[in-house]
Amino acid sequence: MSPKHFHWCLWLACVAGAMAAQPESNRFESLGIPVRVGGLMGCVVGPNGRGGEALYFNFNQAGAPLFLVQVDPDTGEAHQFNAPQGPGAWALIAGPDEKIYLGTWDGGLILRFDPRQPEKGIAVVGKPSASEEYLWQYDLAKDGKLYACTYPQAKLVSFDPSTGKMDDLGRMHPTEMYSRSVASGTNGKVYVGIGTAKGDLVVFDPATRTHRSILPDGLRGNPAWNTVGVSRRSDGLVYATYGTNVLRIEDETVTSVATAPDVPPLKLRDGRVVTTFGRGTFSLRDPATGQVVERTFKYAGAGDMIFVVGMGPGGAIYGSTAMPMEIFRYDPRSSKSEHLGGMPGGEVYSMLEEAGKLYLCYYGGAIMNLYDPAKPFWKFGTGADCNPISFGGVGDGHLRPRAMIRGPGGLIYIGSEPPYGQLGGALGVWDPKLNKTVENYRNLVTNQSIVSLAYEPKSGLFFGGSGNWGGGGTQPTEKEAKFFAFDPKLKRKVFEAALVPGAGSYPATEAAAGKVFTTVGDRLFEFDPQTMQVVRTNTLPGAQAQISLGQHRSGLLIGLTSRAVYAFDPSKGEVVRTASAPIPINCGFALTDDAVYFGSGPTLWRYLLPPLPPPARQEGRER
Repeated sequence: MSPKHFHWCLWLACVAGAMAAQPESNRFESLGIPVRVGGLMGCVVGPNGRGGEALYFNFNQAGAPLFLVQVDPDTGEAHQFNAPQGPGAWALIAGPDEKIYLGTWDGGLILRFDPRQPEKGIAVVGKPSASEEYLWQYDLAKDGKLYACTYPQAKLVSFDPSTGKMDDLGRMHPTEMYSRSVASGTNGKVYVGIGTAKGDLVVFDPATRTHRSILPDGLRGNPAWNTVGVSRRSDGLVYATYGTNVLRIEDETVTSVATAPDVPPLKLRDGRVVTTFGRGTFSLRDPATGQVVERTFKYAGAGDMIFVVGMGPGGAIYGSTAMPMEIFRYDPRSSKSEHLGGMPGGEVYSMLEEAGKLYLCYYGGAIMNLYDPAKPFWKFGTGADCNPISFGGVGDGHLRPRAMIRGPGGLIYIGSEPPYGQLGGALGVWDPKLNKTVENYRNLVTNQSIVSLAYEPKSGLFFGGSGNWGGGGTQPTEKEAKFFAFDPKLKRKVFEAALVPGAGSYPATEAAAGKVFTTVGDRLFEFDPQTMQVVRTNTLPGAQAQISLGQHRSGLLIGLTSRAVYAFDPSKGEVVRTASAPIPINCGFALTDDAVYFGSGPTLWRYLLPPLPPPARQEGRER
């Protein structure tokens, strides 16, 4: 053994020993809830229970179940009502019984609020279909029933406010997962928009309880058109959109038209129109005078779900919440958390520091943005005066940009899941000097998503793991995920294998000490880039968390599972430390010299690493 290698191994042994000897008490620390704005899902006009009207704002959150805010349109006075179940609701409507109805995700529940009995709050009516988890939209049909479209079996369900009866009306499409929109016609029939792989337009007749497709044959089969949307417009008719097509529906006759009338506005009885609404704001326009009045209201959010955590400039920890997508920063030096602002997407999937700035790439569309912390403001947009500046999408095949790492030549590599209804994600190459994609490789792993990436400098190769799924609404066509290698010089994939038969994904990959380490479930694999073989397998303390494996300055690998923090010694090839978390670990991953940061629901947490000795001889560290 060379002196350099001896010192390196001695140093790692000291580090591992220090970690193993430290007690766990007080090492896990809650850093609080960084964002509490709530995700606004919709607004309707409804009765206030006292003969007047109110605006009802529907909010989702992670820190507690969803809540409804009843707002006086004349004063902005607000009353908040918290639901007993359900993190959020897409569906929202004022019913014919002068009650407010919500339809949840993560349960597919019907909830009801009676403005005449506000003291009873929001009540759970029930679950109209045992198989369905999302109620996307409601509409009121001529028979007085509320109809809702669903996921994951593309069903239609109904609820009769006069009797309290719920009904599962069955699948509206034999294979699709999303019945994503619903609209009722003046004829009493109900129209359903289907997606996301093979779009369809379906009519349901409540009188006969039958349904059939009415999408014109000439519109079927275009791979660029994967979801039909239906809505009732201001002329009282139902229209459908499908790709570039606009269709007018009259009973069961479908006619192609150039344009459709506007969607009816939110309107009060006296004619005032709600022109805009947001999280704590709304505007009313008087059509008689044209005057617009802006008002605000208040509510109390319990906390938004943290979706991703990462390292940023100046040693700060950055994170993104999901629906709404809000960006926050935690400064370990000052122990202060700051809510920076929002962007118009779902959530950031990946982030990467670059020259004192921070790239943030978000869903949907893998939109790339650059934030400069040196500028003392947050103004999202595409102009030079904006911060962050948005550069648009990464490219074809990118919807959810799960992995983003730095490669040779200062280029940035992004691996993504594909759009809804499509198979085959992509690997994009982003040039930070030009701030645009310069290369893009669609379907690099056939019909699969790219979910993890690492660059191994000795071999000059990128290694990554796939997920065997496609975009939302698709069914996997490949039986197992793949581990692969990509050569940036040859610009092609040079290796692909299923390291674990039947594995669904390789959620975290990291290169260290001339080897590549990747994960499947609760197993960590050591892969040799020279022989292209797995040389060792280790068991982890739980299922590996996505993009939550990195190399500490000590040389140890630090990773997260769903319930623990672990340290892996590459020189020994074994897990040398496990620390069980007191809470579930939902997302990661930021690694500093002295801590690991992660999210649990709406709360930012950290695990304080034991004191680690500096390298005895830095030059002895393998690179």
